[in-house]
Amino acid sequence: MRKKTVTTNLLTKEGHEKIKEEIEYRENELRKELSETLNDMRGQGDLRENDGYSLAVEANEQNEEEILRLKDLLRNSKVVKNVTKDKVNVGNKVKTICDGHGERTFTLVGEDHANPLEDRISYKSPIGAALMGKKVGASIKLNTPNGEMSCKIKAIE
Repeated sequence: MRKKTVTTNLLTKEGHEKIKEEIEYRENELRKELSETLNDMRGQGDLRENDGYSLAVEANEQNEEEILRLKDLLRNSKVVKNVTKDKVNVGNKVKTICDGHGERTFTLVGEDHANPLEDRISYKSPIGAALMGKKVGASIKLNTPNGEMSCKIKAIE
């Protein structure tokens, strides 16, 4: 029998709090709403031909699965404390300058809080992984669909 390997996820304090809030919302408010919808659909007659009932059951199951996933994520996570500015870590804002792309500032976050449109990138993403542990002045190489790109770290906040 194989052992399940558990990887520790890194989270910012804010990311940890958001996950806890999401679990609380799903367990208290959303679960109640879905239960009410399920009861309403049950009261509409023959369940075999009731698409609304089937959808309500599916939504309820998805909510329960997401609660379990989020709890598992918290159980296997470590909140990064005392974020310093000497080496890139989760929670840092990193100012870079990349060949042909100018200056960009990224905030490294946990996987569930990445949003590239807001320049919030996961520390596990290709860019985030390349930046982790580096110091100001360090150069990194990134493989992109358009070829290799070189970047330099200008500042860590």
